[in-house]
Amino acid sequence: MTLSVDHLHHLDRRPPGSGDASREVALWVPSQRVSVHLIDAPTAPQRKWAELIPWMLEDRLLQPVDEMHFVIGHTVTGQTGTADNSIENDGKKQVAVSVVSKQDLREWLRIVENAGVDARAMVPDYLALPFEPGRISMAWHEGKFLVRSGSDRGFAATADLAWLMVRRLLDSADIAPRLSISTPDASLIPDDLRDAADINSAEIDWQFAAMPMSANLLTGEFKPAAADLAPQSWLATAALLLLTVVLGFGYLQLSNAQLETRIAELEAEASAGFGNIFLGQRARPDEIRRTGEQLLGDLFRQRESLQGPVMKALSGLDAVLTNCDCELQTLVASESGLSLTLKNAAAVKTQGLDLPGFAVERKESGEQTTISLRKVDRR
Repeated sequence: MTLSVDHLHHLDRRPPGSGDASREVALWVPSQRVSVHLIDAPTAPQRKWAELIPWMLEDRLLQPVDEMHFVIGHTVTGQTGTADNSIENDGKKQVAVSVVSKQDLREWLRIVENAGVDARAMVPDYLALPFEPGRISMAWHEGKFLVRSGSDRGFAATADLAWLMVRRLLDSADIAPRLSISTPDASLIPDDLRDAADINSAEIDWQFAAMPMSANLLTGEFKPAAADLAPQSWLATAALLLLTVVLGFGYLQLSNAQLETRIAELEAEASAGFGNIFLGQRARPDEIRRTGEQLLGDLFRQRESLQGPVMKALSGLDAVLTNCDCELQTLVASESGLSLTLKNAAAVKTQGLDLPGFAVERKESGEQTTISLRKVDRR
């Protein structure tokens, strides 16, 4: 998560935010309250440095060790006469240690609490100046000069003291570094330094300056407690789950409604199609298959009957019975033949009628005429 960055002295200018995320900040703090010491790295295992280094610096401090907070930086190897002002130490490993009063840290944290924000990091403000090997950066800020002379070295001092310390840095280097000075009043710069310096009036942009978190002073007993996001995370998860369930239920309801509509349309189409295929027949949607299979079975049986010999013989009589003005009295069909009884059938001519597989016989009895078709075996 990206933290909001600002200077401790600018907290009263911050607009009120909403939510926990807007309260978490990383702050630049006054460098004049922080001292940086470069010492030879202890020969003891590094896990014991936190116990040893405070007592190694005891003689350099004006306050008791127990009242100071120590932040151990990264280990460097010194180089003689380098342009970035490393201390000459014959190549021995050295470690940078930032020291600040615990009372100052508590006061800063009190200011942070009163401002309604949550400090996740505090870094000396001289580190907001740009760093470039072979260059010393200086900037005027609230009556003091901030000076950065290395990747992790620098200080804050009044103008007179700052010029004195900068001259010592210049004199101790084999190759004098260039000066970059930001000040609203160029008259503050001594004449002997002004000609060789790059001078501008730019102010430090605290919010956009790169903050090296390796120099964070909030370590050890002052390390911020991990943000308790569990309740919020649980609530967010529960809300998402509830939203998912609601949306899923709504989707199912909508899908069911659309499916029911589609089923009704298909049932109407099936009923209409059934009536078109089986003229005059109707069936409920759930009985279409059974009724259709039954009607199709009847049609197949009718077709088989029409293909039988007796029905073919009856069809053969069609030619002599058409327009006979006679009346059918009885019709008897069996596997052996067919018998028709007709009334007023004098005009029906059966003589010479040839029906393959059947012998035609005719009998007259008053107004009734009986025509018999009897199966014969022709081999």
